[in-house]
Amino acid sequence: GVRTRREAAGPGRYEFRVTARRATERDERRFPAERAFAEATRLLVDADAPALERSLAKYEEALRLFRSLSDFRGEVTTLSTLAAVGHALGDERLALYYYGEALALLRASSETREEARLLARVALVHDSLGDRERALAHFRQSLALFRAAGDSLATAYTLNQVGHFHRAAGEDRKALGHYEEALPLFRRAGDRRGEAVTLNHIGLTYDSLRERARARTSFRDSLAVFETANDCREIGPVLSNLAADALDSGDHRKALDYLGRALALQRGTGDREGEATTLNNLGFVYHKAGDRARAFEHFHLALAAHREARNRRGEGDTLSNLMFAWQSQGRTALAVFHGKRAVNAYQEVRAALAPLDVEAQKSFLLPREVVYHRLAELLVAQGRLPEAQQVVRMLKEEEYFGLVRRDAASSGPAAPDPPPAALTPAEAELEKRYAAVADEVAVRGRRRAELLSKTSRTPEEEKLLASLDAELAAAGLAFQSFLDRLAAELGDTKQAARVDQVRESQALMEDLRELGAGAVALYTLVGEEKYRVILITPDVQVAREYEIKAAELNKKVAAFREALQRPSSDPRPLARELYRVLVGPVARDLEQARAETLMWSLDGALRYVPVAALYDGERYMVERYRNVVFTPASAARLKDEPSPRWRGLGFGVSKAVGEFAALPAVPDELRGIIREAEGGTGPGVLPGRIALDEDFTLEALRAGLRQRFPLVHVASHFAFRPGNEADSFLLLGDGTRLSLSQIKVSQNLFGGVELLTLSACDTATGGGGADGKEVEGFAVLAQRQGAKAVVASLWPVADASTRLLMQSFYGLRNAGAGMLKAEALRRSQLALLRGEAGAGAADASRRGLSDDSLRQLGTKTPYAHPYFWAPFILVGNWR
Repeated sequence: GVRTRREAAGPGRYEFRVTARRATERDERRFPAERAFAEATRLLVDADAPALERSLAKYEEALRLFRSLSDFRGEVTTLSTLAAVGHALGDERLALYYYGEALALLRASSETREEARLLARVALVHDSLGDRERALAHFRQSLALFRAAGDSLATAYTLNQVGHFHRAAGEDRKALGHYEEALPLFRRAGDRRGEAVTLNHIGLTYDSLRERARARTSFRDSLAVFETANDCREIGPVLSNLAADALDSGDHRKALDYLGRALALQRGTGDREGEATTLNNLGFVYHKAGDRARAFEHFHLALAAHREARNRRGEGDTLSNLMFAWQSQGRTALAVFHGKRAVNAYQEVRAALAPLDVEAQKSFLLPREVVYHRLAELLVAQGRLPEAQQVVRMLKEEEYFGLVRRDAASSGPAAPDPPPAALTPAEAELEKRYAAVADEVAVRGRRRAELLSKTSRTPEEEKLLASLDAELAAAGLAFQSFLDRLAAELGDTKQAARVDQVRESQALMEDLRELGAGAVALYTLVGEEKYRVILITPDVQVAREYEIKAAELNKKVAAFREALQRPSSDPRPLARELYRVLVGPVARDLEQARAETLMWSLDGALRYVPVAALYDGERYMVERYRNVVFTPASAARLKDEPSPRWRGLGFGVSKAVGEFAALPAVPDELRGIIREAEGGTGPGVLPGRIALDEDFTLEALRAGLRQRFPLVHVASHFAFRPGNEADSFLLLGDGTRLSLSQIKVSQNLFGGVELLTLSACDTATGGGGADGKEVEGFAVLAQRQGAKAVVASLWPVADASTRLLMQSFYGLRNAGAGMLKAEALRRSQLALLRGEAGAGAADASRRGLSDDSLRQLGTKTPYAHPYFWAPFILVGNWR
């Protein structure tokens, strides 16, 4: 009976049970590998570098597990995914290694199609490395394998990919050949979408080749295929290309007709994103046709639609069009406002693309670089140089460290993402109001779209839809009304405050007589058509002028500053140009007045000019005069007598803090200035106290300042954010950020300080908005808070040369009885210029000054370039 029952069960059933159990065991062994793979994939959702690094580790864990199971498919899939993540992280070597491993497995198994697909990906990696020959070689291998496998459709798509590769390289004829080879393959396979898309690419290529008739034919053929296939969602871009062709031909009516057709189709299919793009294009065509009212109407409708679709890329494109449109109307403030918001939208898109697709980021940015450059030009024309400089830096792939550290050559952590274009307080308030109004439209629009997408709706939903239509109309009107008010509020204004300052200047004549030391004052005024300078001596006032437009003068200032911050350049030609404009009109008057100390009251963008670095054709201004800056905040304390001997209070940050790099020269800088006991020994030239790194806290700063040391020296990072005093801050040693807005509301924080030296980046820089309202820099605020004089910097300074200059400055001032602060600073600058500050020639190459560069500058001194000595300016009491 037992035997019979066993036979009845049958060997097959027994074998089935064993197989099932083995399969279960295998599944249990596969589960950790699949789980690791799934966890790694989930990490990719965050799309930032840390998440990608973590996913890389998880994929490697999955790879080890799949290999232990001899799971061919799991191993190949994981290897190709690891390669893609490596490419996303910018590690092309890692990507090629993993692709190579995957390809070796595929070749051994004769997986021809998968091998062909991976070869195309390898081609893209070589392309990102700039190795076009290898990229093309891998594309050719991929094509050969697809053809050998008889996969005509995959061959067609790869031909298109190679065509895109050639188009990106500007090789339009080669691209055309590949597109035209792909076209019959799509037709034979019956892939209507592939056929229509390829025809569109052919049209774009002919357009690049200026063969407009052929481009037009290809666009029309593409449109016909899409229409035959009833693929309404794809028609919009082709109609837009036909519209662009008509616009190039000067036929605005036909362009509007094509775009009107696209808009109707997109609205009919609920393609809100496509609708927004077409509205933007309609605005552009109306603008070209000179119909300003309709242009702005369609741009505003596009903005609302992009907001509703959460399409930041499209929103940026429309905002950039608004920038160009307002500029053409002469409304610079409005153009700047929209331009800043455009580049900030683009920066968000770039941040999302950067970790995942290097090629996508390049292709995204290239056609939009003109927006960054135009915004920078507008800001320069308004004299808003720090804001312009920040916008230009955004184009670089990594943050320019000068905003946050003193020595660009210092080692430190990777740069953080560039900050967005800083909005002035007025602009920020308008942006906040815009977002609130626009989001009202967006929320209702999205809810309405959801209801419309339903094939059937309940009576309650129909009622809600009617209500939403009414609310959306009201919200739309509110949005349009806001945009109209925006145009009025950001009207460009002229400020009379500068002229009022000059009117009050007569009272300065007697002060100049008492100050002595050959002191004269120079008030500068930058007018739309002329530059004016008023020279005031103890005896006379002289007004001179130079014919130059404000925009042109501001460009010269921007170019000069750019040259000054490149130690390998020769800034003297640009320095001489500016000398002729700024000083030339009064050069002879200065000689006749026997001037020795020039007190500059600088207007607009001239505040960013280190006057000491202007060049008269023979010598820098620092070699002829003491150059100081005075402001309304410093006028009342110009005549105060300084203490004959100083005690010093030093604060510094030398260690890396967060994203801020270490400043290794700071301890030596402070100890070279301050010895920490009255009778103590050491290199310090002044008695006093030092608080370094963790000891440099806000409480330590306040406590030290309450003891009213005549000299306070701060060596740290200062981050200046143009237009925003809440985000501009001094870094303290414990990581605390002391913002300009905190300093502004303090009560006489620097009371009793005869000289505050801010040995950090950009501490002399302020920034004015288009409305003329000033966002004051650290130097001016410190004077308002009690400091009688401030030494501050106009650009990121070098660590080692700064230490030498500061030691020389304090040593000269404290050693010589009656030595003027201005004279001590001038002599210290001259010491760097002439190589008398103990700097070795070996330092030159380390800071970008090659032997050839030194020969061009006519010197063998490593710190002769104004980059090292010119950024420091003395503001206020110079005695």
